[in-house]
Amino acid sequence: MRRIAGLRDIADQFDLCLVDQYGVLHDGVAAYPGAIDAMARLASDGRRVVVLTNSGKGASENAARLASQGFSGANIHAVVSSGDVALQLVRGGALGPRFVLGSDVCVIGRSGDSYAFSSADFNLVVRPQDAAFLVFAGSDAPRTSLEAYRAMLAPAAHARVPALCVNPDITMIRDGKLVAAPGAIAKIYGDIGGPVEHVGKPHRAIFSHALSMAAMGADARTIMIGDSPEHDLCGARALGLSALLVRTGIHGSVSEPEYLALCASACGMPEFLAEGFRW
Repeated sequence: MRRIAGLRDIADQFDLCLVDQYGVLHDGVAAYPGAIDAMARLASDGRRVVVLTNSGKGASENAARLASQGFSGANIHAVVSSGDVALQLVRGGALGPRFVLGSDVCVIGRSGDSYAFSSADFNLVVRPQDAAFLVFAGSDAPRTSLEAYRAMLAPAAHARVPALCVNPDITMIRDGKLVAAPGAIAKIYGDIGGPVEHVGKPHRAIFSHALSMAAMGADARTIMIGDSPEHDLCGARALGLSALLVRTGIHGSVSEPEYLALCASACGMPEFLAEGFRW
């Protein structure tokens, strides 16, 4: 593992950069210091940047958030969200007969928010036990506790209603604070007997979709830049991609030895480690 001062130390080694959003580019409220400039410089000299995010919302909503925080769309070749990828898989029939268009669907998320599955493709229902399948797309934590989710989901779990988790993150940043993410809610559902499938980092489908969107060919030198050993690093490892982890985001408060221990227990050390997404 090599510690680097900034992206300029390694940028020339890569043609394509897959970049996580929350915890790398911003904290949910504002861009991290130096991140906007670093994105512009990273996207120069023919390199392509694809923002790869575990978000139950669509790519357009995530692109709008980045623009509102000062990131120029001209520097981003594409935004790929796990919500959009999951929806495309359902539309293509790739997830099998349990997840089909036109179904009664209960989308679990933050009150008032709209997600990729909040669409006319499905008949949206309120009670999980009334659905043909559930979608764990967002989290209303801490307003809704994990124990409250457990009670709400128990009838559907007992009926073995299938579920699709389109954001596997266990913890996420909201308004600059760490809260339980959809992956934590999906885990509860699985623990009480509900069947769950996952789409998003570290699983292969979202990475394959991002590489296809980049359209740079199999020989492109590609790096994943993220903050999560479990999602960004392990996902990159599974596809044989290089990885840079930054020390901001969900694990920003732990010491470096603790962070490296997390890497080791997940899937090993990244090729590169940096304090933040800075040039």
